Amino acid sequence: MVSRRRLHNRVRVGSGSWEAAPTDGEQMSGPARGEMEMSKFDLLVVLPPTPPERYDAAIAEAMEPYSAQESTYERADPNGIAWVEELRAGGVLPQGVELTWPQVAEAYNSAHGYENSHSKALRVGWEGRGYWLREWNPNGRWDYYGAYRHEGPYFPYRPEAADDSRLWIAEYPEEFASRGPLAGLTARCDGGPLGLLDLETLRDTLGRLAAEDHDAWRAGNGDAPRWDWFRFTEDREENIAKARASAVPASALLRLDGTWADADDWRDDHASYWQYVNAYLDALSDDTVVLAVTCHC
Repeated sequence: MVSRRRLHNRVRVGSGSWEAAPTDGEQMSGPARGEMEMSKFDLLVVLPPTPPERYDAAIAEAMEPYSAQESTYERADPNGIAWVEELRAGGVLPQGVELTWPQVAEAYNSAHGYENSHSKALRVGWEGRGYWLREWNPNGRWDYYGAYRHEGPYFPYRPEAADDSRLWIAEYPEEFASRGPLAGLTARCDGGPLGLLDLETLRDTLGRLAAEDHDAWRAGNGDAPRWDWFRFTEDREENIAKARASAVPASALLRLDGTWADADDWRDDHASYWQYVNAYLDALSDDTVVLAVTCHC
């Protein structure tokens, strides 16, 4: 069966476990990277051949160097650590039992009134180890992320892959899965081995939609004054080509070697960024795993 994950109300914070996303009224701790306005963007994470049960952990490992906050880990076993034993002595933690980090984190955060997203909260990583967020990372690109997009799953997949357990699919509310430019494509996922993903259908679909949009624009008042930011060129074929070129690349790419490519690095030449990402992905082997996540920065 296809692997489905209920992630739509949860995000990854630092290298920690999936946690509830901050509400609109809840302030994230610390400044944004540079002076950039807080925003969400799509990222393609490229991994070597990876079993689906390892996808979450592999994403966490690959993305950790780019977390906006650097993490300080406690040792693997919390038992015998001085401050943990002080919590025992104070009645916050039970005596005479072997403790795990999730137990310690729950008790510590509850005793201090910290939500899991609080900057001073004790967190638990995917491997079950306690850690703290200590300082802002100069290489940081995100402060939380999740496998959930408001426009539904990112990739079409090939018909023969319909029941393949290696597909990565988040569970979306019906209203999200049925909107966005790919709403007519029901066979979609959030990633998996490249050989299962149908990148050409993605390009063809967005190219066709660009043609339809261009034709609708020309059928209306195409000579009306334009906004400063204008979506179309006069050339129908150029609009189609741009839509096809930008269909697969997300705003950022995390490569196999762990390096990060960002559309902002090509700020004045997005066409070159699209060309680079398409060529990079097209050159990978079919068993290379590509997963789409949504990041906040």
